[in-house]
Amino acid sequence: MKKYEYKIFKTRPEGFWKSHVESGKLEEEINKMGSEGWELVSVMDTNVGHGHTNEIILFFKRESRF
Repeated sequence: MKKYEYKIFKTRPEGFWKSHVESGKLEEEINKMGSEGWELVSVMDTNVGHGHTNEIILFFKRESRF
């Protein structure tokens, strides 16, 4: 039976209105984790009201090495 381990990565929008996600930095982090065997399985954001994103949460998994 396969066993998995999970990792959570959080990031926040930047800028004055907190409306900008630095896609280059995010892509770099996702590729780094992919090279370590982590697979991105889900993404969600948390709202602070009126549709404004507080943070973005990325969920990764990989087969356990133990």
